[in-house]
Amino acid sequence: MIAFVHGILQDITDESLVIDIGGVGLNLLTPLHMMEKRPAIGEDVTLFTSLQVREDSWQLFGFTDKQQLGIFRALISVSGVGCKTALAILDTISTQQIINAIANDDFNCFCAVSGVGKKTAQRLIIDLKEKFAKYGVADAAGEFVSLSQPTKADNDLLAALQQLGYSATEARHLAVLAQKSAATGATTQSLLTEALKIAASK
Repeated sequence: MIAFVHGILQDITDESLVIDIGGVGLNLLTPLHMMEKRPAIGEDVTLFTSLQVREDSWQLFGFTDKQQLGIFRALISVSGVGCKTALAILDTISTQQIINAIANDDFNCFCAVSGVGKKTAQRLIIDLKEKFAKYGVADAAGEFVSLSQPTKADNDLLAALQQLGYSATEARHLAVLAQKSAATGATTQSLLTEALKIAASK
């Protein structure tokens, strides 16, 4: 309904920003602690938004980039995770940490968030594992890499790595890094060789 808002920042509270949009002040709940650059009052601000409508209230959530918005929407799709909990997760854990935690089955990462217990953390990982596969994992430089639509060669590579004793998560991690560094159209064997080189260098 509302894809984004752009206006002048009028006020900052503990968990929200008030933005003047043509003379109308919109209150946007946002993960302030995870903003790369905290805006100052009077600055122009653009936030990607998610409007949550309830019987007793309308709440507008704002995020600095589309990936953060996408993760928020994924989090609230999990049973037992409401908007405030999802916002708390994004305000405590960076998007890189969230993606890597799900890729590596690290439920303890989510338990560090107030209001998130062990069962909820485990449910997040189980429910979001496939959804978050598109984000890939962060390499040593912190850049996200991901497998494209899996081909037979991709599946063969994952199978070969798992036969060598790597877990499914470890195999995928090595596969995406090997794909990134290998030439386009590389064979399964050359990708496997590259993946094993990467594993040996860690």
